[in-house]
Amino acid sequence: MSHFLAPSRKTLPIVTLLLSLAFTDTSARTIESARKLNNTTVEIMLSDGNRMTVDFYGPNIARLFLDPKGGIIRDPKAEPEARILVNQPRVFPGEITDTDTGKSITLSSDAMTVAFDTDNGTMTVTDISTGRNVISGMSLPIFSDGTTTVTLASSPDEYFYGGGVQNGRFSHRGKIIAIENQNSWTDGGVASPTPFYWSTSGYGIMWHTFRQGTYDFTATDPEIVKLSHESDYYDIFIMVDKSPVALLNDFYQLTGNPVLLPKFGFYEGHLNAYNRDFWTQDSTGILFEDGKRYKEGKQVNDSSIKESLNGELDNYQFSARAVIDRYNSADMPLGWILPNDGYGAGYGQTGTLDGNIANLKSFGDYARSKGVEIGLWTQSDLHPKEGVEPLLQRDIVKEVRDAGVRVLKTDVAWVGWGYSFGLNGVADVGEIMPYYGNDARPFIISLDGWAGTQRYAGIWSGDQTGGIWEYIRFHIPTYIGSGLSGQPNISSDMDGIFGGKNPIINSRDFQWKTFTPMQLNMDGWGSNEKYPQALGEPYTSINRSYLKLKSQLLPYAYTYAREAVDGKPLIRAMMIDYPNNYTYGTATRYQYMFGPDFLVAPIYQNTKSDEDGNDIRNGIYLPEGNWIDFFSGEKISGGRVINNFKAPIWKLPVFVKSGAIIPMVNPNNNPSEINNNLRMYMFYPDGYSEMTEYDDDGKTEAYRRGESVTTLITSEVTPKGDAILTIHPAKGSFKGYEPQKSTELIVNISESPKEIIAKVNGKRVKLNKAESQEALHGAENAWYYNPSPQLNRFATSGSSFAKEEITSNPRLYIRLASADATTTTTEIIIKDYKYNPDELRLISHGTLKAPDASVADADVKPYALTPSWEKVENADYYEILFDNIIFSTITDTTLEFTDLLPETDYKFSIRAVNADGASLWNEFSSRTADDPLQYAISGIQSICTAPDQEGFEVSRLFDFVETGDMWHSKYQHKSVPFSITMKLPAVNTLDRFTYLPRTDGANGIILEGSVETSLDGIQWTPIDSFKWERDNNPKTFTFTDQNRSRYIRLNVTKAVGNYGSGREIYVFKAAGSESYLPGDINLDGVIDDNDLTSYANYTGLKRGDSDFEGYISGGDVNGNGLIDAYDISNVATCLGTPVKMGSDSLSLAGEIDVNIIGKGKSRQASDRMNADEYLIYIDGKNLSDVNALSMEISYNAGELEYIGIDTQSLSNMRNLTYDRLHTDGSKALYPTFVNIGEAPTVNGDTQLMLIRFRALTDNPQKPVITNKMIVSPSLRVKDL
Repeated sequence: MSHFLAPSRKTLPIVTLLLSLAFTDTSARTIESARKLNNTTVEIMLSDGNRMTVDFYGPNIARLFLDPKGGIIRDPKAEPEARILVNQPRVFPGEITDTDTGKSITLSSDAMTVAFDTDNGTMTVTDISTGRNVISGMSLPIFSDGTTTVTLASSPDEYFYGGGVQNGRFSHRGKIIAIENQNSWTDGGVASPTPFYWSTSGYGIMWHTFRQGTYDFTATDPEIVKLSHESDYYDIFIMVDKSPVALLNDFYQLTGNPVLLPKFGFYEGHLNAYNRDFWTQDSTGILFEDGKRYKEGKQVNDSSIKESLNGELDNYQFSARAVIDRYNSADMPLGWILPNDGYGAGYGQTGTLDGNIANLKSFGDYARSKGVEIGLWTQSDLHPKEGVEPLLQRDIVKEVRDAGVRVLKTDVAWVGWGYSFGLNGVADVGEIMPYYGNDARPFIISLDGWAGTQRYAGIWSGDQTGGIWEYIRFHIPTYIGSGLSGQPNISSDMDGIFGGKNPIINSRDFQWKTFTPMQLNMDGWGSNEKYPQALGEPYTSINRSYLKLKSQLLPYAYTYAREAVDGKPLIRAMMIDYPNNYTYGTATRYQYMFGPDFLVAPIYQNTKSDEDGNDIRNGIYLPEGNWIDFFSGEKISGGRVINNFKAPIWKLPVFVKSGAIIPMVNPNNNPSEINNNLRMYMFYPDGYSEMTEYDDDGKTEAYRRGESVTTLITSEVTPKGDAILTIHPAKGSFKGYEPQKSTELIVNISESPKEIIAKVNGKRVKLNKAESQEALHGAENAWYYNPSPQLNRFATSGSSFAKEEITSNPRLYIRLASADATTTTTEIIIKDYKYNPDELRLISHGTLKAPDASVADADVKPYALTPSWEKVENADYYEILFDNIIFSTITDTTLEFTDLLPETDYKFSIRAVNADGASLWNEFSSRTADDPLQYAISGIQSICTAPDQEGFEVSRLFDFVETGDMWHSKYQHKSVPFSITMKLPAVNTLDRFTYLPRTDGANGIILEGSVETSLDGIQWTPIDSFKWERDNNPKTFTFTDQNRSRYIRLNVTKAVGNYGSGREIYVFKAAGSESYLPGDINLDGVIDDNDLTSYANYTGLKRGDSDFEGYISGGDVNGNGLIDAYDISNVATCLGTPVKMGSDSLSLAGEIDVNIIGKGKSRQASDRMNADEYLIYIDGKNLSDVNALSMEISYNAGELEYIGIDTQSLSNMRNLTYDRLHTDGSKALYPTFVNIGEAPTVNGDTQLMLIRFRALTDNPQKPVITNKMIVSPSLRVKDL
């Protein structure tokens, strides 16, 4: 089998015919003729008068362009200007020929043919080197309602990859993916899409557009791929090549090679705002160095302390400098820091932009003195903008040139909704930073990527909630898929931006992200601090150990990050190096290769954990060959899926490929601490292997000009059993390179060597045996054999974890004297080398009986089967053969098989294994269950106008329990007519609901009535009436239209005995439809404090602001173009003790009066603090049931300066008031107050608030008050 699968094409002529018949537009069009326009381009004439341009950008890349309006080939429209293609995307294609046989027109290069059937227009693309049709039955484009669609045939064994950051996914066969920035950052969402995919058939397609699209990879029809974009013309590139890497490089030819991150970018970065918020003492807050606890937020009282970058306001512990100090004092690696978060923070409080730049430079100088680089989040602009106050001004040139900024993170609040905007921004910085930063290599991290982003920036996956296993689980395939889409530089927040108080999950996140490019520790938005040491021991020690390990592996990671620029991604899907039927699909989505030598299998769920987090990992696929447990040194044979792998809380399942050579450096906290006069290599000798280490200055663009050093290292175990380890002379150079280096080799071994021979340039060098590991470090030309190396080297002194014994297999350490690496060949020969670590699981002896396994009824699920069996005497573990894969090392007597299909038969074979061998196989089979409730909605709240019988409450209709409980209205009470109102947990596209009557009688069975639906529970739409039979069979009401609703009201006009009863009501959403949860601004499927935190930062944001469209506009629940009290109440009423349905005790009513007193005046003398104060009184009149309120106060920032707000009658509400600068330069204050959960409402006449401004002129223009609203607990709203 070739690198790619070889899909069968026997049925393709039939599929091609079906495709041509399925679309009348396509079948009606024929190909008339072809003519050559120039040496690379042929024009195809269609029967409808349209012209398709086929332009070859290389021998294996062709561009197809067709505009039904007659437009010529062009770049897609972008505002602001941006280009997907690089400046020189073409490679000479050789001679292009066109052949017309009458039945077909064929265009040929040296590498590919593009053939059009003249009768129906379908296209076939052939790889000339193999003679295979890689694309068959591709239709002509269909244009309809601003959308362009094409279809092509697919074979049963074809797989698809790409599409950008498709959260939780990387292998797309049978799926529909959105090429759309949904700013949905949880499983199934899309953040940084890429209009590019490739197939194992040997082709790739990139749609040349900034418009969103949808790719259906055989989900609707198993034989058809359907591609569409919201574009009114057709513009795609087709690539033909022999491997995934070759296809990725075709994509890079067109859109640019990925950036190589600077070395400091491989270390943890810390991000927060240190120039905006106040810290107030609070017993529930974060503990600081002064021994007191503080909470971050708005100014609460005069004792609140404002933060700053440099501690210049007598606030050092609340400064950005203190953050660096905390990392240093905890001995935690830190490579970079971002001291502003782009949401009104800025980076200085001096009153001028230049003063703030100087403040940023002062912080940068301090950070750099500690080896830490600085960066900035974006605000609304990168360049100075007229009328913007100094705090929020930006000047990227001065930031880079004067303050030394080397990192830029573009957030959704700046990038906005447009893909071209994001591409334009990262391109701008990508050019400015080297130019004004002394050739500095840009380190840009973007959220909203597109094709071409990779040539300027890496990406991060958005704002998510940590502290839950789901956060780790879905990120693993997300990272894999990003690399397969041409973006190898991907990251996410450490343990999420929100949440994250679970120390076990926190530590597991640090563990697996050691083997990823970047780590972002986003502090400040969650409810707890996010330092690696924040959650105490043993997690502090474990996190430190993994951060140190990451620092040691920098030469390895950097070498293969450089390879990812034009080769395999650093995080590799298993199918890249080990392609087979098992790895092409989703079975290996929770593991990956980190470079060619490390196989990483993160702990992503609680499988069998104890309270301390000690767990196991199942389902680890080890490819053929031998694999070494990186920590214990145990050797495990591959070609199977291992299970029950022990993973104590400190241990990440990581395996090293036998034969690996791992370049390393000394443990360090940032690149400035690396010993550049020492080179280190770890060897796992097995047969012959080699690797070429790559190095450059790690901080400038010189690597693009070829300024780098490569070193070839080889390892060979000869037939005689000697291990020969050779380090060849380094080639190349770069500024700052230190050729004079001592060398340390770490060789994994089973026993002390009989003889070690060292040669330098062919001459033997005497090696002395060191007395200890410590003695070796100060020696030259010495060796030391350690039978049990201690791995627990970085635990906190005095902690309980410091006493933990964590040892590895024996290792041989060899230290050689300093020599010129560019002229020296170093050779080590270990005579009679032995490395045969036992497979520790095989210890028992004796005869084995084949297990008798089956799947109990309780273990039969629609998508999973769990076989079980009795323990077999003398067995060390069990193996199950399933779908031609051996699932091995099963030490339990059960194993769950997931990702199955409902109502499908499956066959298994099982055997027992010990040190003597294995038993015979024993076969068994089982069938998965059906899933009638696949689209049933859970979590429905309900109220009924008829009183319930005690113990038979209406909530029982929605608990998914069909037996043992039921709902019944009150006995001996006439209930009819009555209504049941259902509140769904989210807005859904409704398909039907099914009512299950009682089965033990007839009273209460619903017979007749009508149905209404509503989005908000206030405005109702009648749907239809129903009439059901009087029996015990299920009754179904079907919604005939695509009904999007959150509330359903069942109005009952007739029921048996005038009662109401039932076992269950199941409400079903439409298959494949998405739910919308009002207020879930973070799109993580839940309403929680994280959403309130986001709303607190977005209060007052309005349509027209650059950061409104997209992610944030989704939080505009009432659609009025403003984030206001109603929007926020959708979250606030669900927090604390949530507001229950029908909880309004009064009717919402009242008015808000605004009294602008002006400068130097007040109602009473005590209200005015200073002569220049400008006061506004906000009063409530005849208020009733006010649970939240907000308004907009627009003012001239040149004449008034907001000071603060006083309130007493609203003191129990959460104050989310925001003084906001809008994108158009206007300024407005948004007083916003909401109750959290069930809380007393505001009623009667009262002074709501006193707003203080400072008058900057004698006669300032009066502020304008608009958008006043009050909101009730049940979200009734009154605009005033």
